[in-house]
Amino acid sequence: ADRPESRQERAPPGLGSGEDGQPGSPHPPPCPLLPQSYTPTVFERLTVNLQMKGKPLNLQIWDTAGQVDYDRLRPLFYPDASVLLLCFDVTSPHSFDNIFNRWYPEVNHFCKKVPIVVVGCKTDLRKDKSLVKKLRKNRLEPVTYHRGQEMARSVGAVAYLECSALLQENVHAVFQEAAKVALSSRSRNFWRRVTRICCMVT
Repeated sequence: ADRPESRQERAPPGLGSGEDGQPGSPHPPPCPLLPQSYTPTVFERLTVNLQMKGKPLNLQIWDTAGQVDYDRLRPLFYPDASVLLLCFDVTSPHSFDNIFNRWYPEVNHFCKKVPIVVVGCKTDLRKDKSLVKKLRKNRLEPVTYHRGQEMARSVGAVAYLECSALLQENVHAVFQEAAKVALSSRSRNFWRRVTRICCMVT
């Protein structure tokens, strides 16, 4: 048959910059789109099950370390990527800046024509008074939705979304959007080809 009943999308790296983990730790910080109970290794594959247009869809997410030590390994996951999720922590201005300063140049070099979706993560922490107070002591603020949208436009993203894995708010919508973009980018060939969705985490 031309169209199989189930489809599978493969997603390579969810990348962590390493600042949030222990120095020298073999385990990078977990992808903020995933439950906190998840503990990744250097390269870990997970599966998210969705329904798209009434058909089952499996997203295979590759979560990897984003430390400089792995700069030569990450590009091995980029071939055939159809969507890039550039994720940042809304309570970390440094994480936010990494979208434009680090990850966008990298993916623009290795997969320039692949559509981008920017995702603001950990939105529940915007209301954490102690964290906000700590940021203000350093003359910083949580990243607003508007600033996230501006960043998305600056890197030519097709969409900007926000979510909280802790509260499970809008996480499903992020994966649905990624799948929708994948369907669009693969067009007629989608049903016959394996699709990769790269999740880049700062």
